[in-house]
Amino acid sequence: MADATFFDAPTEASLKKHRIVSKYFGGWANIVLPQTKAREGKLKYIDLFCGPGQYRDGTRSTPLLILDHVIKTPALRETIQLIFNDENTDFMAELAAHIAATSEVETLRYKPDLRNKSIDRGTIARMRQVDVPALIFADPWGYQGVSLDLIDAAISHWGSDFMFFFNYNRINMNLGSDSMNEPINEFFRVELAAELRTAIASLRPAQREEAILKAMRDAIKRLGAQVEKFTYRSKTGSRSTHHLMCVSKHRQGMALFKEISAKESTTFDDSVPSMEHDPSADPAQGSLFSPLEQLEADLLATYAGQIVTPEQVYHNHHNGRPYILKNYRQALLHLEETGAITVDPPRTARLRSESLPPDARIKFKAG
Repeated sequence: MADATFFDAPTEASLKKHRIVSKYFGGWANIVLPQTKAREGKLKYIDLFCGPGQYRDGTRSTPLLILDHVIKTPALRETIQLIFNDENTDFMAELAAHIAATSEVETLRYKPDLRNKSIDRGTIARMRQVDVPALIFADPWGYQGVSLDLIDAAISHWGSDFMFFFNYNRINMNLGSDSMNEPINEFFRVELAAELRTAIASLRPAQREEAILKAMRDAIKRLGAQVEKFTYRSKTGSRSTHHLMCVSKHRQGMALFKEISAKESTTFDDSVPSMEHDPSADPAQGSLFSPLEQLEADLLATYAGQIVTPEQVYHNHHNGRPYILKNYRQALLHLEETGAITVDPPRTARLRSESLPPDARIKFKAG
């Protein structure tokens, strides 16, 4: 459970979480709304562990930030159903009061649906019954209630995405504990959990985290989706504590999450975001080797002998890497300048030499 003072005032880490999730909601709605109007005519936002919606200092958290966005957006006022759930009855009473006090909440076509349920196996069956595009967010205090089966159910309808806080610190502590076998099995599924226990037994901490995250990423890929993450580190920066994960079956979802969360990075090295919140990091300190040079080398090796567009390069390469769209444009323009690639139309024929049309034809030299 949360510390008694958790909702007194938000930390910088919490503020970043609220901004990323609420901004992703707005972008996600813009992407799916046109098709939704022609099909189901309705969207849903579902928060499984919503909390009270506001800190005691008056700062609004994710549920009320999303409510505010919907109220300010006419198209969403007519199409979105907001569903807020938390098993804590006090939280739900507070949230209900905050919603009732929100200006113009009565303009919503669908009244916010407030629920007071535990997240369990029954939630998975109910999630599969959601018959409209939905963005589902899960931020549990630990990890119980969130599982691969829940993720699978949440993204089963077209246009539906799932965001969740992955408590790596808690998972890491309990993977080797017999008493925690059941919740760990629930999260990863029995076979994958057993494989993980064997795989990490002799690994160092950094290797163990990499193995756990890779297992999660591979399992989500088997669901037909992709996953991106934004990492939260401890006050000293010595270890990861949480990862904010975004799961989507569409490349636009992955790109949207990447661009939004990149802006919340503590540091940028040669304009490449760290994709981390690290309270101990020095924003002015860069790495020994330029990450843009590393990107250029990787692109030359990955696409050797191929003809592709900038759009294809970006969407097929960025997942699981820190680079954003701007970085790919920088790398490709520099490779063109050095003659490592050729671009059609060439630099001299483009209205602005530093521009790179998404449908341009890029030819990589054979390796």
